[in-house]
Amino acid sequence: MKKRNIQLLLLLGVLAMMGLFSCGVDRWPAYYPLTGRDLWIDSIMREEYLWFEDIPDSKELNYFLSPGAFLDKIKSPLDKGYSRVDTLYVVPPPSFGFDYNLYRISGNDTAYLALVTYVTPQSPASDIGLMRGEWIMQVNDDFITKKTEKLLSEGEGGKLSIGRYLLSETEEGEEESSIVQYREARLPALRPVEDVDIPAFNIYSDGIRNIGYLAYNHFSKASGNDLLHLSQLYKEENVTDFILDLRYNDGGDMEVVQLLASLLVPSDRLNTPFATLAYSQKQQSKNCTLTLDEQLIAGGSNLNLQEVYILTSSTTAAASEMLINCLKPHMKVVIVGSTTKGETVATESFPSDKFQWVLRPAVCEVFNAENQADYAQGFAPDYAVSQLRDFTRVLPLGDPDEELVSAALDIICGSIAPSEPASSSVSESEMTLVKSVKAQRTFRSGLIIR
Repeated sequence: MKKRNIQLLLLLGVLAMMGLFSCGVDRWPAYYPLTGRDLWIDSIMREEYLWFEDIPDSKELNYFLSPGAFLDKIKSPLDKGYSRVDTLYVVPPPSFGFDYNLYRISGNDTAYLALVTYVTPQSPASDIGLMRGEWIMQVNDDFITKKTEKLLSEGEGGKLSIGRYLLSETEEGEEESSIVQYREARLPALRPVEDVDIPAFNIYSDGIRNIGYLAYNHFSKASGNDLLHLSQLYKEENVTDFILDLRYNDGGDMEVVQLLASLLVPSDRLNTPFATLAYSQKQQSKNCTLTLDEQLIAGGSNLNLQEVYILTSSTTAAASEMLINCLKPHMKVVIVGSTTKGETVATESFPSDKFQWVLRPAVCEVFNAENQADYAQGFAPDYAVSQLRDFTRVLPLGDPDEELVSAALDIICGSIAPSEPASSSVSESEMTLVKSVKAQRTFRSGLIIR
């Protein structure tokens, strides 16, 4: 029966295509409302796409698909999700504004605990003071189960029983861990939430040196002035070492990558080559070299750093990886955390007011000043540290005792030798990770030229 249905659909499709040209009448105008978006995508991809040679012949394509499905049909096997098509106007999705990891307690197959791993500023979760590292133990006085877990990401909110992870010593002198409830809070209803580019910054001092810290979630032009103002603050406080937290950063604008790099590098590297953009054979006239532009940082201060410590995770991607790669020829880059995602190409935005969609195809490869871009498998850390290896150190971003920040500070201050990467403790093995849940964000991922 299924085979007959498929054959019937194929026959109808052939007849429909024949009908377009029957009796010598051109019927494409009548079908344009159904095919126009895909034809628009097709035309741009054939001109601008980095791997345009891999696009199938038009005769092999179905132009009646949804934009996303059509793009998937024409993308190159080399395109690992870099190219995207989205609606032109993105509305922030309703959210409580926090990410969490769901854990199963050893010996209990039905009840879970939720570890808060990120809280978006100015969100419902932020309103009740929910913090990274806290544990949600119950919702509306019920244990978290497969049935009630949905209350953590949808609905009208509710009462949360919140705990914290504690270590204590038994009478026998053995270390014992527990999660103890210490407060309750009523979570407000879902509302549209936009994440912020800079959720935290700080300056630490060990009496010898001043160490700057910046958590940067997105390379956004809107945060350019904030970067300039913070650079002045770091300069006034005589910051000599710097920790750049990119663990939640999966992309943004190339121009801001260039700006941030110009703020960080040694001053004698300003106005030297930073990155080279290499386009397809059709667009070689666009090939260009970016510099560490002193004019970009007018209103800010170059920090004249000799090295930078970058905190990473598997989410760290695209624009963040360009920064790492393109800083390497100019200064020492020390990566602390876990292996990055591995995105070596840049996309460009082609909006259509007519169709109310924006196409972002991969258009060029990005190389550093030494013509290198060999991080398709991601950047492996110099110091492998899991940000959840010790639950007592899952703390708000910027806290000096937070796992990755603490590791970076120890490396800077000499407590961790270069040949001695930070090892894992037993906290992660005390519970079984069921899944990680992230609130939907409106940031554009990838490395974007414009």
